[in-house]
Amino acid sequence: MKTQTLLYYIGAFIFVGLSVLTLLQLHEAKYQIEAGGFIIIAALIYYGMVTLYFKGSRRTFIMANACLAVIALCGIFFNSLLFGGH
Repeated sequence: MKTQTLLYYIGAFIFVGLSVLTLLQLHEAKYQIEAGGFIIIAALIYYGMVTLYFKGSRRTFIMANACLAVIALCGIFFNSLLFGGH
């Protein structure tokens, strides 16, 4: 089995598990939709990054990781500005 295929199977296992847990633990539809949207976006990013790693150039993969890191840091520090605070 190729490494790329193995990573796809591992990702499918993780994201299906997260989806099942979301359906079992969250009882309001509003929260299920919110968590489901997050899981779908995370899965798309995961599969995109795996595909980029194996089919794209190394430079492009590193640049995409750097962009994701900057976005994550901005989300941490500007969370209260973006989503409101207490």
